[in-house]
Amino acid sequence: MERVIDVTVARRQLGTILDEVFHKKDIITIQRKGKSLAKIIPLESEGSANNALSPSQLALLHEMEALPVVSVDSDPTDILRLMREKKRLKAGGKYGK
Repeated sequence: MERVIDVTVARRQLGTILDEVFHKKDIITIQRKGKSLAKIIPLESEGSANNALSPSQLALLHEMEALPVVSVDSDPTDILRLMREKKRLKAGGKYGK
């Protein structure tokens, strides 16, 4: 089922909304002042959603998926160093010059 909700409702009931999307396969559009801001779709439909993305959006999505997983006991300094090193390697050593 596809439905539209206001951003305030989404903010208050995010957990419930995510459960409905996951278990019932609902598609929910979030609006503010009548303007659509985002759409929440089930993960199984991810492939069809990626078809609607531009090449720059797909590149950003892949870059975001490559970010390190941060746990509570991780040192933020080490995570930043790792991210900078990956960026340096990706740029071919031209980063920071």
